[in-house]
Amino acid sequence: MAALIEFLCVAKHESHRGPAITLEQRSWAYCATGAGDDHQWTRIDATPLEILRSRPGNGRPYFVPDEGDERSLTGPPAG
Repeated sequence: MAALIEFLCVAKHESHRGPAITLEQRSWAYCATGAGDDHQWTRIDATPLEILRSRPGNGRPYFVPDEGDERSLTGPPAG
């Protein structure tokens, strides 16, 4: 069974080390740039990891950062 991601990082990180999965509030979280800190998490409907990693234009949802000021959740992952 694929991991279901419930948080997506929408921060604009300067470094890009590749995608990373971590825990945020006891749920899986995905950062496309693989940054180690300074995440800005937004809650999404539980989504399979494969869909988040898919490229746009293949008939699947593609998530892009929200340019608005509202951030539903921010902070470091829960321990």
